[in-house]
Amino acid sequence: MKKTLIALAVLAASGASFAQVTISGNLAMGYRATTTGAVGASSDAAGLGVDTSEIDFAATEDLGGGMKATAKLALAGADRSGESGASTTGNGAVTGRDATLTLQTNAGALVLGSVQAADYLSGAQGLTAGFAGVGAYYNGWDGKVLSARTNRDTVTYIVPVGAVSLFASYQEGATGAVNGVPQGLGTGTTGSGTAGQASYTGQSLTVWGATYAKGAANANFTYLNFNSNVGATKSQTRLSGNYDFGAVKLGLGGVVTASDAGVGGKATDLLLGLSAPMGALTLGAEFVQRKIDDVAFTGQGIGTLTGSSLQATYALSKRTAVIGNYARWTAVNGNDASSQFNLLLSHSF
Repeated sequence: MKKTLIALAVLAASGASFAQVTISGNLAMGYRATTTGAVGASSDAAGLGVDTSEIDFAATEDLGGGMKATAKLALAGADRSGESGASTTGNGAVTGRDATLTLQTNAGALVLGSVQAADYLSGAQGLTAGFAGVGAYYNGWDGKVLSARTNRDTVTYIVPVGAVSLFASYQEGATGAVNGVPQGLGTGTTGSGTAGQASYTGQSLTVWGATYAKGAANANFTYLNFNSNVGATKSQTRLSGNYDFGAVKLGLGGVVTASDAGVGGKATDLLLGLSAPMGALTLGAEFVQRKIDDVAFTGQGIGTLTGSSLQATYALSKRTAVIGNYARWTAVNGNDASSQFNLLLSHSF
């Protein structure tokens, strides 16, 4: 302790300045039960564990002249997000998650990031988000009906025009496969870039889009063009919106993904979500569908996959809540349905 105080005194005497850092995060713990459907067999798992543990650091510096720099870094882990399969122990390794550095100017914002790709349709608290996401299901559908998210290195420029924000982005990620089929940006390591050893060579892509936020209405349009190899995702078109009617908030979104011309195939994702606040209690429901045409480039088979969920959130305070949800879905065409039940105590700080 004395050494720490001496070091701080030396820094203060030298005139060194300290940035004001904001610390926030979320911890959610509780019970989870899952049933995983498979052709001719199924597996069940249940138990207590840590559902979410994340701590976020943010520091902002005023550069003068209407400019400022903002650095954000997130750490996560020791939870089920670091585990595979139906494990429920909640003891995954603590790792870095998202990191962004933003330079804000009078002409717009330049954002450098190393992040997990946006959970576009089914993000946690998606209905309350203005940028993307229309879902009302706490755990989301990625890795269930929809494709799992991947890590990306990004550079984005955002220009606000009234209620509309225009943005363009260049992104890189590592290749990967589902059932041996190449998948867009895959699940490789962030920072691998677009050159190097074959198993770590990543796809690059360009993104254009716009968001609208005014009053009770929010909307987003995004187009992604992939610099893909044969068999990978070629393009993706996204559209989502939500509207707060007061008694109920309704969200609707769709994503159309096309594979490389050498393979063919198209996946169309739709999600409808609603939430209804009733004092401290908020009820939510959601329906999601993925329709796969032609070649099964998603590794899920050809046909229509569906999922539905119900959720209840009771706020004990502005930062602490009890969350219960149940979801049922078919992840691979021809498989039995899978299901998941969660009862969690969540605290944000």
